[in-house]
Amino acid sequence: MLIQIDNIKAIAFDLDGTLYYGDKVVDGAIELVSYLKQKGINVFYFTNSSVKTRAKVYKKLLRMGFDLSIEQVYTSSYATAIYARQKGIKNVYCIGSEGLIEELKTVGICVTGDENQAQAVIVGLDTDFNYSKMAKALHIIRKEKCKLIACNQDKNYPVEDDKLMPGCGPIVAAIEESCDKKVDYVVGKPNTCMLELLAKDWNLTNNEILVVGDSYTSDIEMAKRYNCLSVLISKEERLNVNDTIVVHNIKDIKKLFE
Repeated sequence: MLIQIDNIKAIAFDLDGTLYYGDKVVDGAIELVSYLKQKGINVFYFTNSSVKTRAKVYKKLLRMGFDLSIEQVYTSSYATAIYARQKGIKNVYCIGSEGLIEELKTVGICVTGDENQAQAVIVGLDTDFNYSKMAKALHIIRKEKCKLIACNQDKNYPVEDDKLMPGCGPIVAAIEESCDKKVDYVVGKPNTCMLELLAKDWNLTNNEILVVGDSYTSDIEMAKRYNCLSVLISKEERLNVNDTIVVHNIKDIKKLFE
């Protein structure tokens, strides 16, 4: 299956597991990005991770050797802050990293521990998550009209040496179970919030965007919901899917554009 490159103006790459593993760049990733840019295709960087700010992810990619601008980076922490601001939320209780808190403050949202002030509970990956934080979230969520917003519901995420670490999803699930309430909105993949931001920021339509990732249930499902093309990088020899292009190595993507 060949991609009609005349239609594709932008490629949104997943990061963890696609362009890098932890601090290790995937072999051939930088060369592929350079090749695509030579073809006149804009390259964007998507991550469900809410740990780092957009600026820190940008700096990490620069250190790794990628040539980009900060505006080409979309993280669930950045997108969550934008979403909350768009919904008119001004005060939140945040379970998450300093990076997520910084993104919220950057758009003018007050992060508070005052249960009476918080209009929403925002949940990202928090390696210091504990019973006290869950209890405070429960007290706040029980208030009328208080929203529960998650950066993502990823069960785990890949790091170096083919290892997995627990993700934001288990934290969200614990809070949902404690307050007997499902999350009101999930910003990250497979929801299309980040793709919607990309399309608006860069004046793109869905048929001009290609999504590349290593997770069918996250990256490819997001592309399907937004009705845009996708490429799944998978080492499985017999993958029974017909709604995405499957390659075994990131280097193989170049062949689709030749």
